[in-house]
Amino acid sequence: MTAILVHEKIMEIETGELNMREDFQFVPIHQLAEKFPEDSWWSTSYKDFDDESLVAYYEGDLTLPLLDLDWDMSFPQHRGVTLIFINGNLTVDALYNEETDGAVGLIVAGNINAKNIAVGGQELYVIGDVIVEEIVCGSYNHGEMIVKGNLYATALVEDDYHFKIDGQQSLVCKVDVWDKEGICQGLPVDMQAILIDDVFLEPEEGEVDFAFDLLVSTIKEGHSALRDLRGVLTRQKEATLYFMHNTINEENIEKLVQCILMKNDQLYFDFEENGIYFKVQREHVDTDGDWQKASVYIETAANCYFIYAEQPISLLHKTTEEGAEWTYIEQLPELSEYWAMLLTCINIAELYLPTIEVSYMQELLQHPIIEALDPYGEDNDGFWDGSKYYRFRRDGYTDEEGYYFAPRIDIQTQDGAFYFYTWDNERYISRYYQPVDGDEAEDISFLDVKHWEASERYFNKFKEFIAGELEH
Repeated sequence: MTAILVHEKIMEIETGELNMREDFQFVPIHQLAEKFPEDSWWSTSYKDFDDESLVAYYEGDLTLPLLDLDWDMSFPQHRGVTLIFINGNLTVDALYNEETDGAVGLIVAGNINAKNIAVGGQELYVIGDVIVEEIVCGSYNHGEMIVKGNLYATALVEDDYHFKIDGQQSLVCKVDVWDKEGICQGLPVDMQAILIDDVFLEPEEGEVDFAFDLLVSTIKEGHSALRDLRGVLTRQKEATLYFMHNTINEENIEKLVQCILMKNDQLYFDFEENGIYFKVQREHVDTDGDWQKASVYIETAANCYFIYAEQPISLLHKTTEEGAEWTYIEQLPELSEYWAMLLTCINIAELYLPTIEVSYMQELLQHPIIEALDPYGEDNDGFWDGSKYYRFRRDGYTDEEGYYFAPRIDIQTQDGAFYFYTWDNERYISRYYQPVDGDEAEDISFLDVKHWEASERYFNKFKEFIAGELEH
């Protein structure tokens, strides 16, 4: 690794050790007491250290190739260093320590910009932001990272470690190695799909264990411990699309009225997407006794459109103004756009809704082990798989106001969000989502493929888990 010029002074890398010359001041800890943040551990504990316990103090912005916080590693010529205080920004490729039972503390008055961080056993206090290109990992419960600003990283790896982030967290992935699972942009994935094999111990009896020291070794050597994440963020199985083209024709209208959203006992289905209302209606006899062809109704804030399944297709339009009349039109660019949106929504519905069979739900909710659960949620009301909780509403009921609550399965995710799988019709199992800070379930937008895919993955993990529980 080449020498780096910092404030016109040389820092050399020799045999893996960083020799810092006159850039730092080495002073007893108590001499910097007034600079310690009030809510830091050091602001009250500095009195416990004698004059031989030193702070390595740096004034200004500092750039390093690496910083090892293990005892005596960063400053072999000053073995009493207990804390490093950088009164500015720190830019470093690798910030780490291997021994997590205790390590040199670090206070940065500005931001930390790093490629990788893997620490534990000390307080790491950052007054600004922490911006990490790849992985930030904390290991063991003897340490804490306090960030007064924001945390930006590709992956946050939690290994029995406490992160206190006062600002926002912007993460692609979050991994809890105790759960052996992660979340990537809202999608549940196994941690081995995020981290390379080199950071895991050889499996024993099918168990794969994360090894913090192997992660440290990987980043010390300048290698990435992340896999290519593009694979985990895409749909896991291939499927043929329900609609193969967006043509406005009788064939596609017939496929619309036969799609999964058309419940067996209903004349039509409807929904709203991005402020646009869609209604698809079967062939039927109207109240005047006239036979009506299958049709599609689309309404925006300013316009209404009717599409009839005839040869050729009939297209009608009117504005939403009171008293406006229907007129026949040719195909319009905006109508083609709305039509494509409708077919895309149905493609998503056909892709995901059929994968949970109503018969599976019915049989599961009638299983004796499920029936033995407490229906009021006070005790023994579900199952915990180590990272997610599963609850059941076995029987539907109607409340005093006449609202029907259908049978359902609730999955509470690692981050506290909910996915609900509701048996409210005989054609498919409806799906709903409740965000971490939400109070009630929400319809999943058909164009929100991420939440549809997440709902699919969570339910597949549930099926694997509950199969084992029901065999006991």
